[in-house]
Amino acid sequence: MVQIQCSGKLLNLNGVSFYNTKNNNPDGFGAIPLTITLGRGECIPGLESGIVGMKKGGIRRIIIPPELAYSGFPDLEPRPTNANDQRALDSVVKNPRRDATILFDVSLERFK
Repeated sequence: MVQIQCSGKLLNLNGVSFYNTKNNNPDGFGAIPLTITLGRGECIPGLESGIVGMKKGGIRRIIIPPELAYSGFPDLEPRPTNANDQRALDSVVKNPRRDATILFDVSLERFK
């Protein structure tokens, strides 16, 4: 199990952010890390393979092609936390004329 802080951006929409762990705390006090267990299929495969090999405190920019992101795995984490972010993601993923490549900036906080 790993805990990460990350932000996801849509490359086709000039870097529009659709996910950020800093925005997922309903209280508004600090970011809640995304917790995933590697190898269980909880998150999109491109992000999971990008996290493998990271060390605690490591930072990595991961560019994920559509077939390893939401185009092939629409129900996996990380999911947008509000309707506007979900709409931005859907506008790229559900439109076959758009490139659904996404970018994640990831900071690995904890291994368990």
